[in-house]
Amino acid sequence: MKIEIITTGNELISGLTLDTNFHWTAQYLTDNGFPVSYHTTVKDDRNDILIAFSNAKNRADVVIVTGGLGPTDDDLTAQVASMFFGTKLVLNDSALNFIKKRFKERKRKLLDINKKPAYLPIGSEIVENKVGTAPGFCYHFKNTAYIFLPGVHKEFKSMMQTWVIKKLNNIDQEKLKHKTVLIKTFGLKESEVAIKLKDLTFNGIYLDYRSHFPEIHLRLSASGKSKHIVEKLLNNSIKKLKSVLGNYIFSDTNELMEEVIGKLLIKENLNLSLAESCTGGLISNRITNVPGCSKYFDRSIVCYSNDSKIKDLSVNKNLLEKYGAVSNKVVEAMAKGILKLSGSDMGLAVSGIAG
Repeated sequence: MKIEIITTGNELISGLTLDTNFHWTAQYLTDNGFPVSYHTTVKDDRNDILIAFSNAKNRADVVIVTGGLGPTDDDLTAQVASMFFGTKLVLNDSALNFIKKRFKERKRKLLDINKKPAYLPIGSEIVENKVGTAPGFCYHFKNTAYIFLPGVHKEFKSMMQTWVIKKLNNIDQEKLKHKTVLIKTFGLKESEVAIKLKDLTFNGIYLDYRSHFPEIHLRLSASGKSKHIVEKLLNNSIKKLKSVLGNYIFSDTNELMEEVIGKLLIKENLNLSLAESCTGGLISNRITNVPGCSKYFDRSIVCYSNDSKIKDLSVNKNLLEKYGAVSNKVVEAMAKGILKLSGSDMGLAVSGIAG
């Protein structure tokens, strides 16, 4: 199956806004066995959007379009789609009822301008938006399925994970099955990982590297006539990687490092406190982004100044004067200071040159 993603918006083509919808979608679809073949970004211009739709028809089985479904004048996607499909743009009762329901639930007054997202090409299939007020829609045109979704990332993501992924699985029933697995490593450079893997062979598997400082990621991709064949290929390859890389691998389930560490702390019944200097709370932020972190995370102090290190963590002033704030001696004293202050099982301190 050939999939193309079309993202629309002047803010994207100008670089003012990052194209997070495409970045997330490409990874999400690839991880679920639907690698993306093409990506187009186009500004809010009727002719340019028409050309993008036409190009996609000639090379893709499924086209996912994001953006331009709102109530303002620069939201052109539905209008251009109607022109491209050669059908009328009409008020869709199902879409209108959905919008009315959303506004009633949120106790908002429905204005005429809010009804614009309900005007869709005749024959459109509604894609429910469980997060926002504008529905998406799907239209089959000359052997290509066009799926139109809002540009708001939270809404787009929800609709991809519910409606779209089911749609793709239904379309892809008779085609080859695909799956990818992401292996995350820590402690080796990319070249060192490559040297360790140089004698391994991965039949039927595509392996690629990605440096994601301070980690090195390995992506295994497999294709086959059945899910069983694909799973077997991937499992055998993962075993080979683990036999060579061992404990340098910290995740084969796409977990973040902070998630893995959190599970280890829970398993060992340990808790942690932090003293951060140059990172300014960044490590604490990563830890507290993990649900359930209150089971193992006690506190954090951002001791950026020397005065803070002395007053809050009891770092000896002589150490700072003799060795400097960025030194083994001082960061060790910071770790001991947060350990004593918190009474935690583990104290972690970090220092360095900001920037």
